[in-house]
Amino acid sequence: MVRTRKTVAKTVTLAGGRGGALVILFALVVAFSIATPDFLTGANLVNILRQYAVLMILAVGQTLVIVSRGIDLSVASTAALSGCVMGVSFAHWGWPEPIALLFGLAAGFAVGAFNGFVITKWSVPDFIATLGTLVAVRGIALLVTGGLPVPDYERAVEGRNLPELVSTLGVDSILGIPLIACVALVCVLIGGLILSRTKLGRSAYAIGGNTEAARMSGIKVGRSKMWIYIISGLLAAVGGFMLTGRQASANALMGEDLELQSIAAVVIGGTNLFGGEGKISGTVIGVLIIGVLANGLLILGVAEFWQRVVNGLIIVVVVALDQWRRRAARAASA
Repeated sequence: MVRTRKTVAKTVTLAGGRGGALVILFALVVAFSIATPDFLTGANLVNILRQYAVLMILAVGQTLVIVSRGIDLSVASTAALSGCVMGVSFAHWGWPEPIALLFGLAAGFAVGAFNGFVITKWSVPDFIATLGTLVAVRGIALLVTGGLPVPDYERAVEGRNLPELVSTLGVDSILGIPLIACVALVCVLIGGLILSRTKLGRSAYAIGGNTEAARMSGIKVGRSKMWIYIISGLLAAVGGFMLTGRQASANALMGEDLELQSIAAVVIGGTNLFGGEGKISGTVIGVLIIGVLANGLLILGVAEFWQRVVNGLIIVVVVALDQWRRRAARAASA
């Protein structure tokens, strides 16, 4: 009986988590390659990297938050605000490029710090706090831009568009690889380093696994969660810069739905939605699954409405497999 339980647990482990996500990614690539010769081409693969680099950046921050048993619904709004603040300060106010970029990063820092403060000091649940921030930050972005795209050439300082660094990283390539994908890779490496090599990363796992036990062991839970949300805000700001550069414009409503996609990518990649378990590498796989699925369905001419249905079902199936795997593992160890 014990051997049977262990066999089941081992089988389900292969079907869930990062392993299951990797199998799904491979299956999607093979299926779309067979279905259409236009999928597995260099140009199309580069296009996927370019289109989903921003989601990758936001999902890295989301992974840190979810591992620590939190959730950040404000990442897309923060990205929009940071892009707008950076664009307005450079194009409309005439500030130097480095100051405009720092101002945009400061906006991301401020939103992350506010989220962390409300959650840790006022004991507002993560979901409610960041849901409120999602709405409020979009409103602030609309106030900053006046509801118009940035730059607005009637208000822009003569000769000002967007910072050159942002425009270059958003659209240019090196050796055929989009620079925006290189920025995403740097963010992935930083996120992985934080989770695997730093005290903050170890604290995130401990808090996600058992918050009270982490507190009793001497971990400063409030301070750790504060920094985790700040890092998420800063990564969202970087994502906002890249989104602005790719679109050659910023607006207060850009990036809508990216907060939900970032959560989906993290969970598809095997991170436990209830905290304590997960890796950045899994999130990378989750983002690629979302990107490959959307791109493949688009090439096949599947209507966007059906794309949403398929995306939703994939998320449900992967999470169900992951929960099944966890229950089987617990049963086998009992």
